[in-house]
Amino acid sequence: MLNKKTKQLMKAVYYKAVEKDGTCLISQNDLLSSMPYTIQFKKSELAPSLKALVSEGYFELITTEKKGEEYYCITLQKGGYDFAYQIAKEKRQVRMKIALTVSGAILSFIIGTILKSIFSK
Repeated sequence: MLNKKTKQLMKAVYYKAVEKDGTCLISQNDLLSSMPYTIQFKKSELAPSLKALVSEGYFELITTEKKGEEYYCITLQKGGYDFAYQIAKEKRQVRMKIALTVSGAILSFIIGTILKSIFSK
């Protein structure tokens, strides 16, 4: 299971790579700029987080340097392609929990109203 920061990093990598058939060449700055502003991600945290995602089988990573800037060549693997399914599954689970909570509240209101009308006579 990915934590909040690595999940956002994986989202950024996934959407960049899917645009180009599963492979992309991206700089550190481009990768950091595609992260949401709510996530405080430092440049020093980027390389270890990417290596952790590589070790978990999400993508292959090749690091290159061009004009003094570090670039990453990323190729999605099976785990990387399955990431979209994991995100959809999490959203579905959250929707199910909300629906279950709302239906439980409605059911308890109805039962309470019925019991109130029975015992108030």
